[in-house]
Amino acid sequence: MEDLPQHLILDILRRLTDSADVARCRVVSKTLNSVSHGIESITLLCSLSRYLKSRSPDTKSLVPPFKSLVASSILSWRSVDSISIGIDKSLATSCEDMEEDESEDDMYLMDVGFVEEWLPRVCDGLKALSISDFWVQSCWRRSDVLALVSSCCDSLRELELKNAWLSVDGLTPLPTLTSLTFEFIRLDDEDLSKICTCFPLLQVLNLRGVGGLKEPKIRLPDLRSCQWTVSNVPLSLAIYAPRLVKLRLKCIKPRSLILETPALTDFNLSIVQADDLQVKDLISLKNLKLDSPFLYNLITAFPSGGTVEKLTLNTEFSRHVGEMINVELLFKTFPNASSLTLGPGAWSRLWPSPGGREGSVETKSLKGIVACIVVSHMDVAQSFIASILDKCTNLSDFTILVHHQHADSNLLSNLTKRCTADWPRLKWKFGVFKEATEGYEFTGGWDIVWQRQAIKGAR
Repeated sequence: MEDLPQHLILDILRRLTDSADVARCRVVSKTLNSVSHGIESITLLCSLSRYLKSRSPDTKSLVPPFKSLVASSILSWRSVDSISIGIDKSLATSCEDMEEDESEDDMYLMDVGFVEEWLPRVCDGLKALSISDFWVQSCWRRSDVLALVSSCCDSLRELELKNAWLSVDGLTPLPTLTSLTFEFIRLDDEDLSKICTCFPLLQVLNLRGVGGLKEPKIRLPDLRSCQWTVSNVPLSLAIYAPRLVKLRLKCIKPRSLILETPALTDFNLSIVQADDLQVKDLISLKNLKLDSPFLYNLITAFPSGGTVEKLTLNTEFSRHVGEMINVELLFKTFPNASSLTLGPGAWSRLWPSPGGREGSVETKSLKGIVACIVVSHMDVAQSFIASILDKCTNLSDFTILVHHQHADSNLLSNLTKRCTADWPRLKWKFGVFKEATEGYEFTGGWDIVWQRQAIKGAR
């Protein structure tokens, strides 16, 4: 390996996901040691295996303390622009079942005393910092790490903190910061307000599972992208961001939801219900996803969707559907949508009510439909397809995804034959879907198991 050009050796070393492996390479070769100093990013993660060895009486003495390893490794680097330390997924998913002595702090990574050992000495030129703490030790200890970071990291652009109880005492303005991620963090309303004040130029804000908030407000004039997953039940939510382009918001039942985001183009909203929905005109909205058990009420409360081009709807699936979504209402609210995706629950809500009369509203803008259907009888699926196609005069592409529990070969084969025969002008695709494994979903997302094109229709 030492015969390779140095730029290739450096490229290989940069592909190592754990900086502890880089450190091992340094001690076995002078060439590797010399070349490795070109690496300016550090990643150190504690695995479940390492943690268990550090707790076992038989192996405890053989495992160096993780915090000592982190500090010594970081300080051995000549130049650092990115640091990521924490616990890996195997340990994170197992910590809920663990019992720790309250006096233990060997894995408390947002301990200010520990971070002070190395951060002030490598902060010059540091652009990105990520700390994922060990929740068992960090959840009941309030950390002042934010104040330390803001006081010494004058060039920091990206900050990611996970699994901690954070304090904003001593927090000072950090105008260089443009990206902030909090995940499973405990904060109060006034803390969030102070963060917005001290980090005024944030362009990316991710708040995933941030608890302790009651009436949170986000006021950021330069914010472009926001992902906000509310872990509890706040009384109200408000976002004031005139330049926000992309928003993914998941909440439960806020009393009020206020959005003043006129530049929003991509909006993904998962909500159970809001008594007071205040969304000012979204004059730039192009992509919209609505996910709610009360989908009809959400659509009727939504401001005009005349600019929406790509629409995705999802709701709870129930074989005893009470609330129907009038197809006319859908096409009136979103008259210019060219793409419509219907989740496993939404497709059934579009069926005409028993005894209901067909409306006269048609859509000429809709070009493609993706429908996730949960049926065991082919006639039911065909009836749904026919009811939709009667309204869509310019439709060219139709994708049918059948739930994997009902996707036997006979159903798919017969569905393919009938659809391509009854509507030969369309380009058909058929496939199978299953419930998604992604967290934070209320009604559930979906994943495509497989998909294939049946026929290319004639125009």
